[in-house]
Amino acid sequence: MARFTSSMERIDRRYAPSVDKAILAELIGRYAALPQSEHLAAFDKAFGIGKQFDQAKLMKKLDKMYSKTKLSDQATRLAWMDKSVEDFKKSNDPFIQYAVSTFDETMKREKAAKQLAGDLMKVRPQFMDAIIAYNRELGKPVYADANSSLRVTVGNVKGYSPQDGLVAVPFTRLEGIVAKDTGKAPFDAPAKQLELINKKQYGDFYVKSIDSVPVNFLSTLDTTGGNSGSPTLNGRAELVGLLFDGVYESIIGDWGYDPKSNRSIQVDSRYMLWVMKYLDHADNLLEEMDIVH
Repeated sequence: MARFTSSMERIDRRYAPSVDKAILAELIGRYAALPQSEHLAAFDKAFGIGKQFDQAKLMKKLDKMYSKTKLSDQATRLAWMDKSVEDFKKSNDPFIQYAVSTFDETMKREKAAKQLAGDLMKVRPQFMDAIIAYNRELGKPVYADANSSLRVTVGNVKGYSPQDGLVAVPFTRLEGIVAKDTGKAPFDAPAKQLELINKKQYGDFYVKSIDSVPVNFLSTLDTTGGNSGSPTLNGRAELVGLLFDGVYESIIGDWGYDPKSNRSIQVDSRYMLWVMKYLDHADNLLEEMDIVH
């Protein structure tokens, strides 16, 4: 329930009624074009979809639904989490009415989907065994699958210029932590860390080209959601960083990768080692590692 509450709160950060309505109208239009055998009776009734699809009629209905709903207000959404089934059935909010009217059909489809997922889980190992055996018979390797994306991607450390007059260099430095520190989360660096940086306690992790210890670096690696935490290796298969994010311009990367603006963000292994040695004093872990200078 804590995660569900959080999801209800996060809606405010990405919800725009006009955009949401436009997307819904587009999707309903695509749905209406499907063969009648693929239609859902409750859904058709909820949005007045007949054999002849009327876009103007749909937009009129959506305009009315979006103008009357109160679910765009966070307090209202959260309050509904404590409502009873009867409260839902008596509601005059158009989107709650839609949810109630399609509930039985939705649950039926959800149950069928779970059954299918369970059935596939049973046969998938047998299917994969057959695929592996087939490829071995042909003398081919079996490519491992991660989250439906390539497990390995190749790129270079490289900065970029997202807009005129703005250039993001390949590496950030320890001094950037001091510059961003406000004393309040999430920019509240530990006092000990700030002290070490101000004293220029770089140790063995100093890089002359940037006159500091590298913290993060940008790369042209083509990554996606779910790849966070992946190791970043150099050409000698040595760990040089861990992926944790992508730049704003990379959001569209799953659909259109642009080598000029798509960048992944990795934390530099030298910064990790610097933190372990000087901030956390994790000497026992450092002794277990094979650190290449």
